[in-house]
Amino acid sequence: MHKHLYMPEDHMDELYNSSNPFVRFVHRNRLKSIVALLPDAKGLKILDAGCGEGHLIEVMHEKRPDNDYYGFDVTEVAVESAKERCPYAKIQQGDIAAMPVPDGSFDVITCTEVLEHIIDYESVVMELKRVLKPGGCLILTFPNEFNWTIGRWLLGRKPVKIIDHVNAFTPRMMRNIVKLPVVAQRSLPFRLPFIASLGVLMKFKRGI
Repeated sequence: MHKHLYMPEDHMDELYNSSNPFVRFVHRNRLKSIVALLPDAKGLKILDAGCGEGHLIEVMHEKRPDNDYYGFDVTEVAVESAKERCPYAKIQQGDIAAMPVPDGSFDVITCTEVLEHIIDYESVVMELKRVLKPGGCLILTFPNEFNWTIGRWLLGRKPVKIIDHVNAFTPRMMRNIVKLPVVAQRSLPFRLPFIASLGVLMKFKRGI
């Protein structure tokens, strides 16, 4: 099920610290935008589903150190990097479509640039909703696949089409998939219409 995933060592670290200033800005802006949507309360249990190498957990902890952080990722190399980067977090290797945690475990769940990699993304969304507390927030980001492909071509990046992106979403599609109220939405990295954006950030809230 996950054999198509592509995650070489330090793959995301190379993007967040890219020598290309625009690539670096785009990825760091996404993390900053997610952190800006975190609730102000302290002592929250926050899960980064598909945490990769732990960059988002690291940034969230820097801004909101009074919360408890958790991470799940299916790739071993990413989990080992995340554990080194975020020793304060509880990070596990596992399938985010079947997490061994009780219902309603987390106040906030982030899932950034993940669903486009997953064939059975609907099962993942159902699982994220299962482990989200009533009144909790689910924060998702996903790329505009068409514009990313054009951008990679213009930058001369290979392959032009990211090989393990098996899905493409729009904000309307994501609303229909998640089926929770949307409390915030913005295009990334700039506040442009979706057709002109590189990605989308959406914050959903589960009813009490």
